[in-house]
Amino acid sequence: MFSALFSWIPIVGPIIEGIVSIFNKKMDTDVINRQTDADVTKAGYAASVQTLIAFKDDIGVRLTRDIIQFPVAVWTALIVWDKIVDLRYPWLVWGVSPLKEETGLAFLPYAVMIFLFGNFAVNKWTRK
Repeated sequence: MFSALFSWIPIVGPIIEGIVSIFNKKMDTDVINRQTDADVTKAGYAASVQTLIAFKDDIGVRLTRDIIQFPVAVWTALIVWDKIVDLRYPWLVWGVSPLKEETGLAFLPYAVMIFLFGNFAVNKWTRK
């Protein structure tokens, strides 16, 4: 656009055309980099979904869900209940001790939530 405007000027025209072409190349490179990042992210999500689909009926995953994740989910729900109810109705608090960082188990509620939301997403996407 700008290069067409200034191309009639013999000295300034080529300089401006060079600057504009450098700017265009940089913009093209940025677009390609963003597309590559998006493709990598999309491939990662697709691989995660395929893994969840492959193991959705696996007996080991079902046992893990029933033996480990259900109690952790209930425990996490009771911790959240205690935090919310303690402000206004302290007599309804169960007194569940929260997971502490020192025990190394503080990641369990997050792992359970990721697994449960992952299963929800698999069930939603495989019904289509």
